[in-house]
Amino acid sequence: MTLRSYARPRMVVLDPAATAMEAARAMQSNRIGTVVVQERGRVVGLVTDRDLAVRVVAAGRDAGATALSEVMSPGVAALPPEASRMEAIRTMKARNVRRIPLVEGERVAGMVTLDDLLLDEAAPLEEVAGIVRAQIGEGGPVNQRRLRASEARAEGTYGRLLNGLRAQAKLESSAQAEAALDAALPMLLRRLIPGEAEDLAAQLPSLLRERLPLPDGPDRSVTRESIEAELARRLDVAPERASEILQAIGATLAKSVSPGQIEEVRAQLPEDLRVIFPG
Repeated sequence: MTLRSYARPRMVVLDPAATAMEAARAMQSNRIGTVVVQERGRVVGLVTDRDLAVRVVAAGRDAGATALSEVMSPGVAALPPEASRMEAIRTMKARNVRRIPLVEGERVAGMVTLDDLLLDEAAPLEEVAGIVRAQIGEGGPVNQRRLRASEARAEGTYGRLLNGLRAQAKLESSAQAEAALDAALPMLLRRLIPGEAEDLAAQLPSLLRERLPLPDGPDRSVTRESIEAELARRLDVAPERASEILQAIGATLAKSVSPGQIEEVRAQLPEDLRVIFPG
């Protein structure tokens, strides 16, 4: 398969003379962790949130006066959207990188990351291990050189959940599926009593569970309408589309946890929310 599915309608592209502060604000407003640095139609570098933390904040630099050319990672490997996923994996391994911009002509068309390929189960685990080893180097501590089987299983389980939701809701990417879960699931948990919220979270993939807040509920201000409004805001979709996505979230969660758990959740919800979970 090609990398076309990782093309994005909008990418944040900045000039090398732009400041670290501008990059940080762009990351915040677009909810991303990387910006592309381009000069005269050519990609010349990448700046990640970690670059800003380590090379600007930790180094005591003035973010408003530090140009991206001073802190970016140069020598970027780029691929066209028609390149294959295996070509991306080979490039990541050869260049010791986790992110590759997709360039079409002189336009930055998207970004493929190692996490994308892992979540989409497009990268064989042995290849992922090779990429990680190449980045860490043989001289690192033993526990850093090993890609633990439990971590790989956790990534795979979470990836299958996201892929299931993406298919069920007809979303464009795993990133959209993750954003939909991040919008709706915490609100659903708030609507349950604490013990039930904990029981439901306990059956979810660990990489999702560890990000979920478990507030004291039930919060009866949480309604289907309020959850759909949050989905519409986060995903920038119409209310009718948000309703479809919420229904898909309920169906996907029902496949991921035990039938008994779903029945206990249904019993605590009002009718308009109960119906999103198949009985």
